[in-house]
Amino acid sequence: MVQETILSEEEIEHFLKKLGFTKNDAKVLLTLCKYKILSPADIAKYSDVDRARVYDSLNRLMDKGYIQKEPVKRGATYKIIPIERIFKSLREKYKQKIEYTIQIERSIKELSVENEKEEPRVWSISSKEKIRKKMRELIKKSKKRIYFIITPDLLMEEVEGNSWILKDLWNKKFSNNNLQIIIALKYRNSLKEEIKKLLKLNISIHSIAGVNVIPFGLLITDNDFLLTTLDQVREAPEYTSGIWLENGTNKQILGYEHLFNHFISSECKQITLLPKNMLNGT
Repeated sequence: MVQETILSEEEIEHFLKKLGFTKNDAKVLLTLCKYKILSPADIAKYSDVDRARVYDSLNRLMDKGYIQKEPVKRGATYKIIPIERIFKSLREKYKQKIEYTIQIERSIKELSVENEKEEPRVWSISSKEKIRKKMRELIKKSKKRIYFIITPDLLMEEVEGNSWILKDLWNKKFSNNNLQIIIALKYRNSLKEEIKKLLKLNISIHSIAGVNVIPFGLLITDNDFLLTTLDQVREAPEYTSGIWLENGTNKQILGYEHLFNHFISSECKQITLLPKNMLNGT
């Protein structure tokens, strides 16, 4: 809040300059405020502004409507308009400027262009370690869904499977019950207790039928998918090559959803819990 104090002439000039007046304009205006009506020569004398500069200031002040020219026989004189009108005009001008700032701010926000969505990118992943690391990352960041065709190597203790993959899925569902999880896997009796735990959390589990080794694995999480392929069988099947689609479009993901759903419906039987905690494949 501005204190109601009387300013000195130097302070008045200082604040006039803050309001947009040049130093000379402030001096000329203040001189006319004191003497009301003067000739250019007298203005120069009392304001200590060079006479040539006085005319420049007078023209600017007249353009703003703060002073008036009074023609007389011996030459023109200049007089100030009522001081209340000058500062009322200044206040209205600054009020209008404030309105402009509000309009400009609002308009600039409307002009803002939303950041374009990051373009989908496809990455090639090789090695068992990198594929498993990426699987864990995708499962961890998923918020809406996990569709997972789990390859046999991920469930074999001999190749460091089972202990992490089913546990990660259980933890994820336990922390977010709204997350949809559907998995397909090769059922073995050693997985029975782990599968019971998953079923109790309403995770949909499908047993892959047949004895043949499945040729691929597929993990779909929200807008990403990771497709792995069988490289060699030897003592145990190995899936060490993969393609990861990052931030895919709905259209790109849809094709792999169809592949997942086809596999679930044609190659699998759903596992359910029986009343006595027995497992049943239907």
